[in-house]
Amino acid sequence: MKKYLSIIVIFLIMSCEDNEDSEKNCNLYEERGSLVSAKRTFQYSKESIASLAKSFYGIDESSLNIENGIDVYSVVYKSIGPDDKLVELSGAIYVPVLDDGKAMPTLSIGHYTNTEQYSVPSVSPTTGPQGILGSMQGYFSIYADGYGFGVSDAQPSFVNKKVSAETRIDLLKASKEFACENDIELNDQLFTTGYSAGGYNTMAFHQYIEEKYPEFTITANAPLAGPYSTMNMGKTIFEKGIYHQPYYLGFALWGYINGTGDSDALNRWVNEPYREPILTMYDGSKGATQINNALNDTISVLLKKSFLDGFLGDGEQTFKQYLKDQSFIYDGWTPKAPIHFMHGKDDTTVFHYLMEEAATVLKSNGATQIQTTSYDGNHNGAASACMIESLNWFNTFKQ
Repeated sequence: MKKYLSIIVIFLIMSCEDNEDSEKNCNLYEERGSLVSAKRTFQYSKESIASLAKSFYGIDESSLNIENGIDVYSVVYKSIGPDDKLVELSGAIYVPVLDDGKAMPTLSIGHYTNTEQYSVPSVSPTTGPQGILGSMQGYFSIYADGYGFGVSDAQPSFVNKKVSAETRIDLLKASKEFACENDIELNDQLFTTGYSAGGYNTMAFHQYIEEKYPEFTITANAPLAGPYSTMNMGKTIFEKGIYHQPYYLGFALWGYINGTGDSDALNRWVNEPYREPILTMYDGSKGATQINNALNDTISVLLKKSFLDGFLGDGEQTFKQYLKDQSFIYDGWTPKAPIHFMHGKDDTTVFHYLMEEAATVLKSNGATQIQTTSYDGNHNGAASACMIESLNWFNTFKQ
C-alpha cells in the first residue's frame, strides 16, 4: 500500500511541476517597456475597411489588398520622457484577424505631425491609416501616440531623436508582452515606417535599434516624406522667406525650448505678437489650422532679423548643433537594414530634396541597400501612394 501511495505522491508532484513549467511568464520587461493595460476598442471587417478607405481616406478600395479584418486595442505602457523620468504612454495595436494562426511580422509606425492630444490611434484608430493598411495585410501593427499625446498630458518635444526612438522601442517591448498574453504568434521580422514627422522618427527608431538594442533586428524600413535634416529644412525656409505651414516651424522652435530648457529663446528669436502663440498653443488643445492662423507665413514678420541673419550666417551655433544632434544625417551612421525612401515630387511642406540628401549621406557612409522613389503630388497629395507602396515593398520581404 505504501508503495502505491509513494507512486501517487510522485505523480502529483511531477504533475504540479509540469503545470508550473507550462504556465507562460508574459512579464517580459520591468518598468520601461512593460504593459500597463490593453483594451479592445474597435473591430473592422474587410467590408468596413473597404468603405473606410473610400469614404474617409479617398482611396480606391480596388487598389488595396484587404486580406483580413482587424481588432484594434488601446494600450498603455511604461516609457520615458525628455528628462528620462518614467512615464505612462499610450498607443494602439492593430491585430489582424487570421484564420490560419500563422506567425505574423511586426510593423512599427511613427505618427505624422500632430498637435492635438487626443487625435491619436489609441483614441481614434483612423488617425493611423498605416496601422490599418498594414494589419489588413497580416502585419501585427503597433502605433505609438507619442510623448505628450493620448494619456500623456506633458507638452511634447517635437522632432527629438531620443524621445521619438525610445518611446517607440518601449511600445515594441510592450507589444511582445501583449502578444504573449493574447496567444498571438509573432515571427522575428520587424518592419518600420512613418509619414512626415513619422518618417523622421522611423529613422530615429531604426538607428537606435541598430546601435543600442541588439535584441531586435530591423527587416526593412520605409521612411516617407520626412524632415531628415531639420537644420537644412530650416535654412531653406528662411532663405525662401515664405512658408505656408508656420505651425511646423513654431513646433520646432517649441521643441528646442522643451528639449533644452532655454526658455529665453523665443524672446531672442520671435517677433511680437507671435511669441505667445508659440509658447502656449502647443499644449495639445489646438489644431494645425488654429496655430497657422495665429502665426505668420512671412518669415521676416514672424522671426527677428538678428536671428535670421545669425542662422543663415555664422551665428546660432548652439541651436544649429541641437538640430544636428536630432538627425542621423551628421553622425556617420551606416544602417544595416534596407531602406526605401519615398516622397512627393511637389512637396513644399517637407521639401523633396531632403529625401535625396538623406539617401546620399547614407550611401556615402557605406550603406548599400538604399532606394528612393518619388510620387506625383505635394505633401498631402502623395501620402496615399507612399503609404500603399511602402506596404507593397514590405510584402517582398514578408514571410
